[in-house]
Amino acid sequence: MKRFIHLILIVLLCSISVNSMGQVTQFPYLESFENGTLNEGTNIYFMPNWFGNIVDSHRIFIEKGNTKSGVNALGLWPVVDEGEDGEEIEITAQVNLDLSGLENVVANFWVATIATGAMKHVKLYLKLSVDGGVTFGPKFIMGTDYRGFVNADTPYKEFTFPLHTSANNNPDVVLQFMAKAGAKTGTVAKILIDDIYVYEAPEDIFPPVAVEPKILNVNEINIRFNESVDASSLDPVSFIFSSGSSSGHGGSESGEHKFANLIELPTVGSITQTESDLITLNLTTPLNIGKYYDLEISNVKDLAGNTMVTTTSTIIYNPLTTGLVITEIMFDEPPKEQNDNLEFIELYNTTDEPIELGGLSIKGGIASGKLPEFTLQPDSYWITAKNAVAFTDFFGITAHEWMGANLSNDEPESLFIVNTDHHSGVMIDSLTYHAGAPWPASAAGLGSSMELIDPLSDNTDSANWKSSSNYIGMYNSSAIYASPGSANSTLDIKNLSLEKMINLHPNPVKDVLTIDSKLKIIKVEIYSVLGKKVKEIYSDFEHIQTSGLFHGFYIVRISTENAFIVKKIIIK
Repeated sequence: MKRFIHLILIVLLCSISVNSMGQVTQFPYLESFENGTLNEGTNIYFMPNWFGNIVDSHRIFIEKGNTKSGVNALGLWPVVDEGEDGEEIEITAQVNLDLSGLENVVANFWVATIATGAMKHVKLYLKLSVDGGVTFGPKFIMGTDYRGFVNADTPYKEFTFPLHTSANNNPDVVLQFMAKAGAKTGTVAKILIDDIYVYEAPEDIFPPVAVEPKILNVNEINIRFNESVDASSLDPVSFIFSSGSSSGHGGSESGEHKFANLIELPTVGSITQTESDLITLNLTTPLNIGKYYDLEISNVKDLAGNTMVTTTSTIIYNPLTTGLVITEIMFDEPPKEQNDNLEFIELYNTTDEPIELGGLSIKGGIASGKLPEFTLQPDSYWITAKNAVAFTDFFGITAHEWMGANLSNDEPESLFIVNTDHHSGVMIDSLTYHAGAPWPASAAGLGSSMELIDPLSDNTDSANWKSSSNYIGMYNSSAIYASPGSANSTLDIKNLSLEKMINLHPNPVKDVLTIDSKLKIIKVEIYSVLGKKVKEIYSDFEHIQTSGLFHGFYIVRISTENAFIVKKIIIK
């Protein structure tokens, strides 16, 4: 919600920038940040004509000494401070430009990085708005490779970006730099920007830039350019697919992979120019779901005859929206002074069809990066771990290794499985666990993982989780209980059969909840969504009075002689 409010503030402030804060009107415009002081705050103009979302001593800041010229440079560091919630953070700094009477406008600038320790990439995008910052066009990524900038000290590198033709003679242009990375403090490089030079070229001498491929389906890919392109230069042989350089994506994995030499690469049959700057690739050989590809684009010309520089983009298509559930978490193995080598998260395929993991991400308390090419079979499990080598050595199971942060051992931790490659931020699964009651106590540093009891029921409910009882062995003189990669020790056939043998109705319920059961029930408990027990019944299970409860969501735990089931109801 906080991020949404910030976005609204950015939109409102940018929309009135002409009247309230002014714009750059004199060109050529050179900004070297030599003033040396920035106004600090959230969603503010931190210097004349420049707007930033988080301005402080380390998120948007002045870097002294490490510059392209002069004594100052602009610093961007997309990190989450300790104690903040959020699976990732975006740092944005943007300048307002009045380009009235100008054409062929070009932005030239220099970028360097400062290492901060962990080996993780940071992405820097350039975005353009032609309506005062209300909306922005596709992102143009900068960096040392397809992932952005490595976490290392890198020298200043020059970037030249011809603005889209929609900026020509436009009084409401906003040029935005956006640095983006995953969660936790100090996991990415600091980005330095210096000597931003915006000018009108005497003529169009710059080649077109392929801004951002967008996959429509397995047979169609849209490619947007920063200017109109010559239809006669569009040749299918100029668009070449190869196995993606990001297909490994960290760590080791087990299971079924799609090996590049066993897959026919996509080919372009024809090209449709739907707009002057937008083309659609029509594939004769389709994309494979969950497969990373490198798409090389070359020989495209603009209307002035400039030929683009050959570029390569990594793409992937995955339409998944549901079917993956987080079923087991080890977040705090003993002793307290450990380095979290055994931390892991288990995913489970609840469907009766294989699921491709490529293109998905786990976010929140950790930053997995894009998941690897991996086919997760029905009723099967997949593991990602903090330290894949240590995990394998102890459990005897290979795992994907996530990047960066540890899971929280004391504060509430949110985890999300998201699909951002085809769907814009589709949430496949999410939960927020607590270290301690009402969540399983033994998972908080006493040697147990936390296991989901029923993967078909609500995994956001603490009553649906138990401490593992499956003894693995001793680690640092402490007993470890867990079941990664297999059915949870708290779940057996009896539990699964309850789903079909016990039914609740009506749902939503007003006054009386009816339970139809083919098994003997010994107890029924009703919990609020916050985990507080509000009702406990030991008899007359067929008809349970709910009229005294407030409207809203509740969790019903039904215990039989040998097992129990958890179901969600709505009281209206």
